[in-house]
Amino acid sequence: MQFTTLIFALFFVVTLTGTWLLARFRTSQKLFLLIASYCFYAAAAWKLLAVLLASSLLNYVAGELISRTSVKPQRRAWLYAAVACNLLLLGVFKYYGFFVDSIAALLEAAGLHPHLPALEILLPIGISFYTFQGLSYIVDLYRGQGVRARSMLDFLLFMAFFPKLLSGPITRAKELLPQLAGEHPRGVADLNGAATLLLSGLFKKVVLATLIDTHLVLKVFDAPENFSTPALWAGMFGYAFLLYWDFSGYTDLARGTSQLMGFSIPENFNHPYIATDIGDFWRRWHITLSNWLRDYLFVPLGGLHIRRRWSAVVLTMMLAGLWHGAGWTYVIWGTYHGVMLFMHHLFRSGIKRRWRGGWLGRAGTFLLVSLGWVMFRADDLPAAVEYYKRMFSIGASGSGFDSLVLVLILLGIVLQLSGARLRGWFIRASEFVPLTLRPVLWFAFGMLILALKPAGIAPYIYFGF
Repeated sequence: MQFTTLIFALFFVVTLTGTWLLARFRTSQKLFLLIASYCFYAAAAWKLLAVLLASSLLNYVAGELISRTSVKPQRRAWLYAAVACNLLLLGVFKYYGFFVDSIAALLEAAGLHPHLPALEILLPIGISFYTFQGLSYIVDLYRGQGVRARSMLDFLLFMAFFPKLLSGPITRAKELLPQLAGEHPRGVADLNGAATLLLSGLFKKVVLATLIDTHLVLKVFDAPENFSTPALWAGMFGYAFLLYWDFSGYTDLARGTSQLMGFSIPENFNHPYIATDIGDFWRRWHITLSNWLRDYLFVPLGGLHIRRRWSAVVLTMMLAGLWHGAGWTYVIWGTYHGVMLFMHHLFRSGIKRRWRGGWLGRAGTFLLVSLGWVMFRADDLPAAVEYYKRMFSIGASGSGFDSLVLVLILLGIVLQLSGARLRGWFIRASEFVPLTLRPVLWFAFGMLILALKPAGIAPYIYFGF
C-alpha cells in the first residue's frame, strides 16, 4: 500500500479517526494501531507478514533475556545468539540468491561446475529497516543505554508502526517507546508542520520524481547506448534528484502521518546535495542509517582508534552498500563511498584545520555523489561500465533529452538551497489563515498537486531494500 494511493488515504482516515477516538484508552489504542499496521503491511505482502512477526518476537524475547540476566557472559551469549538469528533471517530472505550465484561463479572460474540449490525466496518489504531497528534495540539494552519496552504490545507496535515500517526512518527505541509508554497527547503538536510535510512528500513523489523518471531517467538507464553524452550526464544528475525526491518524499509523508496521529519519528534528510564534503553528505543523507552504521558498525570495528579508522570506515561502507541490495553494484558503490570517506579523513588530518568547503566543496561533493549513483542505479556491473564509458566518450551520438529535464534539475538545485526557507514561509503564511479554513487551504494545495500528477507513478525505490 503506497502513501500516494486512494486506498491509503481511506486507510489513513480510518486509522487516524480510531487513534484519536481511543486516545483515552491507551491499551486499546495501541492494539488498534498494531492491527492497522499489520493490515497495512499485509496489503503489500500478506504472505510475509509472518517474517515481520517472527523478527519482532525474536527481538522482544532477546531483549527480555538480556535485561533480566545480570551475569555478563550469559548476557553476551543472548546478545550473540539474537544478532546471529537476525542476520540469518536477513541473509536467507535477502542474500541467499546473491551468495549462491557468487559462489557458483567463483567455482566455475576455478574450473568446477557446481550444482548449488536454487530457491525462489520472496523478499519481505522493509526487512532491512525493521531488522536494523530490532538489532539496535537488543544492542542498546546490552550496553545499558536502551529503553526497554514495558510490554510485548509496546514492542510489537514499535517494530510495526506503519508510517516508518516499509522504508524507515530507522527509529531507535528511545525515540518511540517512551511515546508509546506515556499518555497520548491531547492534540497535534504542530498541525501546520504536519500538513506541510504531507504536501511536501506528495509533491516530491507524485510530481517531481515521476516527471524526471518518465521523461529521462528510466529510459537512459534502461538503454544508455541509445543516448548522447549530454543526455547521459543529465540522466545521472536526474537520478540523483529522483532518488532524493522519492526517498525524502516518503520520509516527509511518514513523519507527517505520524504527527497527525500524535507521534514523532526522526528526520532523515537535511538537504544533502549542499553538503560541503563527503562526511557532511552522510550527516545529511539517510541520517538514521548513517547514525546506525556509526554506532553499531564503525565504532565496534575500531573506528575511534586512529590506526583502525581507515579500515573501519571502508568496511562499514561496503556493508552499507550490501545493506541496500544483494548485488555487486551495491558493494562497489559502498566501497566507493568508503574510499571517499577515507580520503576525506586523511585530507582533514593532513591539513590540521577545519575544512569549510564552500561552493567549490558543494559542487565537487555533488558531482562525486552523483557519479556513484550510476553504479547504484545500474542493473548490473556491465550496464554500469557501459554507462560510464559513454558518459566520458566525447560526442557520443544518440537521443537527447527534453528541456523539462533541465528545468527539473535546476529546480532540484534551487530546492536544495532554499527548500527549508520555502517550507518555513508556507508554515508562517498558513498561520495567518483562520484555523477553520486551513484544511480548505491544504486540501486545495493537495488537489493542485494531484492535478499536476503525471501518469505512471512507480513504487518507492527503497521498497526494494
